Amino acid sequence: MKLIKVEAQGFKSFADKVVLNFDGGVVGIVGPNGSGKSNINDAIRWVLGEQSSKALRGNSMEDVIFAGSKTVKELDKAEVILTFDNSDHAVSVPHDVFTISRVLYRGKGGNEYYINGEIARFRDIKEIAMESGISKSSLAIISQGTISDIAEASPEQRRGIIEEAAGTSKYKARKIEALRKLETTEEALDKVRTIISELEKRLVPLRKQAEKAKIFIEKSNELKSVEIGLLVEDLKFFSDKMTFLNNELSSVNEKKDELEAKLSLYSASIKENSNSKLKLELDADKLQSDLSKIEESLHQLELRQTRINQRRQDILNGDIKVTPEEKIETLKQELSENFARINHYKAYEEKAEAEIAKAKELSLNLDKELFSLASTKTTVSNRLETYKTKLQVLQDHKNNKTNLYKGTKTIVEHSSLFKGYKGTVADLIQVEKEFAKAIESILASALQHIVVDTSETAVKAVNFLKENRGGWATFIPLTSIQPKDMRQDHLMALQGQKGFVALASELVDTKEEFSVLKRFLLGNIVVTQTIEDANRISKLLQLKYMVVSLDGDIVRVGGVMSGGAKEDNQNNLLEIDRNISEFEKAIPKLMEEKSQLELKEVELKNKKQESISTINEWSMELSNTKSKRLDLTDRNDALKVQYDAVSSQALEFSKTDEITDEISKLTEKRNEISANLRIKRTRISSLASEIAPFVSQKTEVENSLYELSKNHSQFINEKNKVEFILQENQKRLTEHYQMTLEMAQSYQKLEIDLEEARVIVKNLKQDIKALGNVNLDSIQECEEVEERYNKLKENENELSEAKNTILDAIAEMDKIIVNKIQETVDIVNKEFRYVFQTMFGGGDAQIQYTDPQNILETGIDIIAQPPGKSVKNLKLFSGGEKAIIAISLLFAIIKAKPIPLCILDEVEAALDEANVIRYAEFLQSLKDKTQFIVITHRHGTMTKVDHLFGATMQKRGVTSFFSVELAKAKELVVEENN
Repeated sequence: MKLIKVEAQGFKSFADKVVLNFDGGVVGIVGPNGSGKSNINDAIRWVLGEQSSKALRGNSMEDVIFAGSKTVKELDKAEVILTFDNSDHAVSVPHDVFTISRVLYRGKGGNEYYINGEIARFRDIKEIAMESGISKSSLAIISQGTISDIAEASPEQRRGIIEEAAGTSKYKARKIEALRKLETTEEALDKVRTIISELEKRLVPLRKQAEKAKIFIEKSNELKSVEIGLLVEDLKFFSDKMTFLNNELSSVNEKKDELEAKLSLYSASIKENSNSKLKLELDADKLQSDLSKIEESLHQLELRQTRINQRRQDILNGDIKVTPEEKIETLKQELSENFARINHYKAYEEKAEAEIAKAKELSLNLDKELFSLASTKTTVSNRLETYKTKLQVLQDHKNNKTNLYKGTKTIVEHSSLFKGYKGTVADLIQVEKEFAKAIESILASALQHIVVDTSETAVKAVNFLKENRGGWATFIPLTSIQPKDMRQDHLMALQGQKGFVALASELVDTKEEFSVLKRFLLGNIVVTQTIEDANRISKLLQLKYMVVSLDGDIVRVGGVMSGGAKEDNQNNLLEIDRNISEFEKAIPKLMEEKSQLELKEVELKNKKQESISTINEWSMELSNTKSKRLDLTDRNDALKVQYDAVSSQALEFSKTDEITDEISKLTEKRNEISANLRIKRTRISSLASEIAPFVSQKTEVENSLYELSKNHSQFINEKNKVEFILQENQKRLTEHYQMTLEMAQSYQKLEIDLEEARVIVKNLKQDIKALGNVNLDSIQECEEVEERYNKLKENENELSEAKNTILDAIAEMDKIIVNKIQETVDIVNKEFRYVFQTMFGGGDAQIQYTDPQNILETGIDIIAQPPGKSVKNLKLFSGGEKAIIAISLLFAIIKAKPIPLCILDEVEAALDEANVIRYAEFLQSLKDKTQFIVITHRHGTMTKVDHLFGATMQKRGVTSFFSVELAKAKELVVEENN
């Protein structure tokens, strides 16, 4: 391998581009001091990887960049390119000709290396230099200082020269690198073993935890495969049972209400009839008392009247003999009394007819009242049933949430899963009835939006809906929303406007924590009295806000309107609780009203029965009186015939006596009282007959109510148990398995007997409970630690193997180094003696080990004996002798171990002219295998080189090179010496 070209620009004094072409052999570079000729040496060293700025005669690496002069400004970069002929393939670069270059930019700090113009690493350059034998630490670059170093060096330092010659530097470098790797490997191995030890301590309990966790998961999965199906079956069974119990309870409640209503009616009827009967009995007792007094008086009068009537009858029958006049007078008295009695009968008949007519009129009025009452009772009953039905429907909607969207319903039913769940918008706001329509129109479906604390809770809920195919829902995270407000000038413009009610947010009540919610939903929406007001105010606000009337008509932003007549929907979310409450208050009032109407009906029917009894009794009285009157009239007609037979005078009725009048009056009074008494007693008897079945029915109802209450209690207890089971099963399904019933039904059906499933579930739960605290994360943690442990064990094995490999490599390299040093010392010794004798013209010289038993560490001594001298210590030689000895050793090494390139920088400066000639001639003897670049100012050297380059500074501070003849070279040297 040969250096065929050097190109440099910006490096030290090479401001202009410098190009030096070499053909091999010995090339001399001459020039006066300060001309920059030695910068060629520095440039080659720099490209070959020199990292010390001091070795390049600078304070920092940027000092190698041209710093400028009086005539030339500074440059921003330094670049040097070396071109090599690699036709002998001395290095492994796959080219016959290749370049290596180095570039440094001012201010950037980093160096750039290139091979054939492609970016390369410093390591790549270093390997080429070491592979070719021209690295900066080799004998390829030798200066005057190097010669002095060799002469003054210790044996250990001289060993380095032999190592370079032996080519062990790359092995030594590899050994050093291997030792560093060994140290690093041992450190890594210690660390790995320390960590492995710690991990082993962790793995013991962790494996136990992981094993327990795996058992837990296995049993949990086994439990899940059975329990979900069992939960589904139980939920279906107990849901059906709950429906049955609710229906039964509803039926029982209806029967209970019906029986309680009957009991109330029977009790009230019994009380009413008993009160009426008692009143009638009191009235009857008084009538009986009055009747007894009248009958006593009448009896006394009738006794007196009987005696009179008997005498009169005896006279008329002829049993007592009287005069015709007396008989006529007797007849007249009898006829007069009879006519008076007939008139009394007629008056009594009129009274009876009047009583009958009055009773009939009362009965007719009572019939009308009863008909009206029946109609009212039907209306109340119908309304009561309608209210009960509507209440049941509303309660079903509320309890079963059938008025919610599927997604909203799913989240509400499983809200226990989400700690941040607050409720639906409808749950969290309260609105007066007067404003309900407006708020309902504004919020619409937003009433079903679900309010949560944070967006993370919303994300969790959305994922739950996705996993369970539970529908779609909208969520409002309180931490994410901001209140909406109306501009102050617009708000001021609203004040005092006709029809303006308020901002919608002011018409809604919430807890303090939800104030931001109502302002977010309603803070910039205006409520007005009418649609006309809404239209006018919307225009006033430039159509920038939603405006809503109390009827729910809307003028939207931009002016779009919606409104009209909505169906009365008692099922809307804002009204449902209020409607349920109203129905719950109205139903007892209607039941009370119905009860009062039924009691009133009993009262009216009693009056009706009393009027019927009155009609019947007075009709009998009328019939009896008529019969008596007719009988008396017939008798009177017979008496009149007798009178006409005995008297020709016209009949003139004589005045009746007081007893007869009194008897007639008392008789009429007695008959009236008797009639009323019979009416009372008939009604008392009827009431007694009516009370008896009421009492019997009441007792029966009370017994039925007692039985019903027992059944009701049983149903309630059973319902509570079923409800508890349903809640626990639903809670288990929701919170433990994160599933809805709908999702669980599609998961896995139970294929074994229910009781068998219960036993399995019970046993598995006991097994899981027996495991105690379980760390589920321990499985992953254990796997991670196991994986790390296994990797570390692999690393330990690899590091151990690497350590052994490194040790083997070091041993092999030591062997190679020893062999090469021994081989080199032997060869160099032969050449050293020859070169030394040539340079000194005789004498003897050799190199030897300071410690032959330790070739790896031994130093190298130089034993030199010039002709005629016997000096053992090299330091005792003169400077010139030291230089010749050192040069002789160097030439011996180069001769023994040729290198492609050697740069000699004024190494012969201390030699006399005769030795300079010998030096120069020896270069010629070595040039076949080594290319020499000689920087010199000695004439003897110049005469022996194959080509000369002169260095000069035509521009101050800038070096340039040119090819020179020997005569010109002498002039340059003379200039230097002068």
